[in-house]
Amino acid sequence: MTSDPEKPLDDYEDGVLPPSVYDAPQTPEEELWFLPGPPEDFAPGDSPLLFANRSHLQGALNWDIAERAQYRALVSAAEAVARFGARMAALPPDVMERIALQTVSAVLRAEGVWLNPEHIALFRALRASSQDQTRDLERASWAVRRLIALRHGGVLDEGLHAFLGRRKQRDASELLGDDQPMGAELDEMGEEWRRKIQEAGDLHRLTRAACGLFLWRRLEITPIDAALEPMIAAGLLGAGDSAPFLPLPEGMPQIYAHAKDPAEALGRFYATVEQGALAAMLEMDRLVNWRKKAQGVTSDLSGKTPRSVIDTALRFPVFSAELAARMAQSSNMSARRSLNLLQDRGLLKEVTGQQRYRFWAARL
Repeated sequence: MTSDPEKPLDDYEDGVLPPSVYDAPQTPEEELWFLPGPPEDFAPGDSPLLFANRSHLQGALNWDIAERAQYRALVSAAEAVARFGARMAALPPDVMERIALQTVSAVLRAEGVWLNPEHIALFRALRASSQDQTRDLERASWAVRRLIALRHGGVLDEGLHAFLGRRKQRDASELLGDDQPMGAELDEMGEEWRRKIQEAGDLHRLTRAACGLFLWRRLEITPIDAALEPMIAAGLLGAGDSAPFLPLPEGMPQIYAHAKDPAEALGRFYATVEQGALAAMLEMDRLVNWRKKAQGVTSDLSGKTPRSVIDTALRFPVFSAELAARMAQSSNMSARRSLNLLQDRGLLKEVTGQQRYRFWAARL
């Protein structure tokens, strides 16, 4: 330990030691030109995210101007959603659940929670989960239920307590470890959220969905790092009568994060929705082609179990013999015979490679 030769030892305050010879010299602040400075339009301590700072909700966005600036992107997204909805209407409801599973998985991954559609499907059907995944799987199951319930924009009318599936609690201690709005606070936030969306004006439903997402994050109805609840609400608001919900793509970005202006925020939302609808239609084409092949390959088979197994493979990305038997209302032995038969005919594949605890999936 040695003292600074340019600063006498007596100049140091009590309890403050002089720098060590092993300490790197400090760079003057004026030489740190390569580091970005704070944004001019944010006060110190404020977040640069668009949805930060709840105290400035009034006049935060002019959605009408932003919508006109992104009109081409809006038209492309709306067309893709309409095509997705028309294609979905012609398919069995089982396909809708499969697309919902993929959407929920994509949103959770954007949140940093890695749950595959297969994990969510097995949890919904068999309550199969590890202890550390149960909470995330419960949220995922809630989201799938909301997407396939054909609620459309009903989230605005039923209130956030009903939408989020929360019971009204009088005491915060009843929700141990859950630092989220509840009771009268949640009611007040829900009413403000609904009112702000309605005050946004006569906008396209996709723009209203983006507005709802923005306001949800701005009001901090759920924790700022939780993407699932606001994205599901936006997915129902934006679908309208065109589709059951807005499908979202794998690898979707964190919408609104670090957007520079409202037009850019809407552009990101429209692009994500369009990409999700196109990806969902590709998946539906694969499922339709597989279904046609399965119907042709099994046309010589009698009984309800093979047809039920085909429907189960459409609905669930992966399933067990017990689940197939339950869906077919048959014995486990009958379900296993049908699984082996469809596997031999090239329709199914066993994905574990094991002799016990086996799972099957459609060979798309």
